[in-house]
Amino acid sequence: MDQLKKILNPKIWLILTALIHAAVGIISQTDWSDDPQVLIGGFMLLTSVTMLYIAFFTEGENQARLTAVIAGPAWVWFVVTCAMGLTWQIGSGDAMEMTFADNTPPLILWGLTALSGVLHGNFQNLLDSDSE
Repeated sequence: MDQLKKILNPKIWLILTALIHAAVGIISQTDWSDDPQVLIGGFMLLTSVTMLYIAFFTEGENQARLTAVIAGPAWVWFVVTCAMGLTWQIGSGDAMEMTFADNTPPLILWGLTALSGVLHGNFQNLLDSDSE
């Protein structure tokens, strides 16, 4: 378990996910001449800014808990959209269907980031009445 916790260091996973999310997920995928894509892409880049803030300006349990709070819902949203087979389209581009096969890399990346937060977050103390 100690080896797993060492590998799943929230700071490392926050930085890794923020950079991949920004570079691969947003910047390289966005048609920067299409206003709706710029609007949505710019807004989605805020997630990377938040993640980098958490990585560099928090530490310990607070960092881990914020990691779980940011990455956990993102992972759940990927699962929901893939399970429902939702399609999305920005501007005049082709509609894209959300499938598990196409979204395996972000599911793994966001899932491991969320897991790093859960493993280091010491959440049992939140439920313990003596921790006040």
